[in-house]
Amino acid sequence: MDNAIPLKVEQGRELLRALVLSTDIVIESFRPGVMQRLGLDYEQLKKIKPDLIYCAISGYGQDGPYRDRAGHDLNYQGYAGLLDYQRDAQGVPSLPATQLGDLIGGSYSAVVGILLALVERAHSGQGRFVDVAMTENLLSLMPLVTSLYLHSGVSLSPERSPLNGALPCYHIYEAGDGKYVTLAALEPKFWRTFCERIGHPELIAGHMPTSAEQRDETIRALQAIFKTRSRDAWIEVCGGDDTCLGPVYSIDEAFNDPQALARHVVRTDEAGGKELSTLARFPRLVGGEQVTPQPAPYVGEHSEAILQELGYSAEQIQAWRGQGVI
Repeated sequence: MDNAIPLKVEQGRELLRALVLSTDIVIESFRPGVMQRLGLDYEQLKKIKPDLIYCAISGYGQDGPYRDRAGHDLNYQGYAGLLDYQRDAQGVPSLPATQLGDLIGGSYSAVVGILLALVERAHSGQGRFVDVAMTENLLSLMPLVTSLYLHSGVSLSPERSPLNGALPCYHIYEAGDGKYVTLAALEPKFWRTFCERIGHPELIAGHMPTSAEQRDETIRALQAIFKTRSRDAWIEVCGGDDTCLGPVYSIDEAFNDPQALARHVVRTDEAGGKELSTLARFPRLVGGEQVTPQPAPYVGEHSEAILQELGYSAEQIQAWRGQGVI
């Protein structure tokens, strides 16, 4: 089956209402107002299922002057101020490596909201509308910046952000082979161990620079030191101690790292007569029955089985297929 339920025809809307009666959660990501025009918004659906949890994911939220504005992940990061703190060496805001707005601002925030609503429903018996706005949820990814601004009115400039290049102990450095290492020795004990392990105890005093000159001097010293060995050589030197030094991996290296292999980050199972490699389920639920992952279904792949469970006859299902309803 190639088609999802067409909500622009009444038969499709009838099918969705029937599905709602036997479900806990509805998730939609249309622009605000679309589901209302279709008669399928929360206010309409809760009439037939009062304990329904209805989650609407949008770029800017269900109200406000931007509610109908088009946008994508990059726009949301810009509006949230996140891109201002993600700049390259020349100070230019850089394109993010992943879709933080979609994944964190949208999907993960939706999961949190839905779980909160489920817990509340267990006590009250009532459903809840979950309004997920990707832009505003991105603000939660910058607690140091936002808390400083909200409590003091100070807008931290990008180049002075403690965790964005202002500290020598929290930085990315290039190694001698052109690969990179991450240094995150924020605590004094980790910084001291790091400096001693690399043979430069004179750098201990530069942990938390008191001036821009001291900061730049310490960073330049570390840049020169790291250039004397390869990335993996530095990891071998420091990896066994509490130095908070790590590699910048490619995706291939990340999957084949000893820790990832020991934790079985990648699972390989048989599914549909084929070998299927997938990420393990995160976070891990320890104990209980372990479910073998299955490939994501095609759109409409299980329509017939679901409709049969709802009590529709084979004749009705076939008729709907012919009409393009399913």
